[in-house]
Amino acid sequence: MKGFSMESDVFLDYYLKSLRFYFGDRCKDIGFIKFFKDENNCFITIEDYVLESFVVLSNILSKERIVFSCGIIHSKWGVTGVEVCMNVLELERLNHLYKI
Repeated sequence: MKGFSMESDVFLDYYLKSLRFYFGDRCKDIGFIKFFKDENNCFITIEDYVLESFVVLSNILSKERIVFSCGIIHSKWGVTGVEVCMNVLELERLNHLYKI
């Protein structure tokens, strides 16, 4: 897998800006969000502020009618994160929609 190029994936930048707006002063570092993609799929992994970050993302994706799947990351101590997967073609569609 390779990391995202934030320059070409403007949707991901929009998502991070949305999180910064939502969290305000409560969260200075959004480093708990990780982005990866391969030839067919892109993955967004959320490892902190899981519920709030997932709700923001799923609201955006649902509004744009993007089909995605979600997997729970857990350990013996409980839920430690969420991984959202969507098709790369859907990400390209989002990039066109959120282009400034």
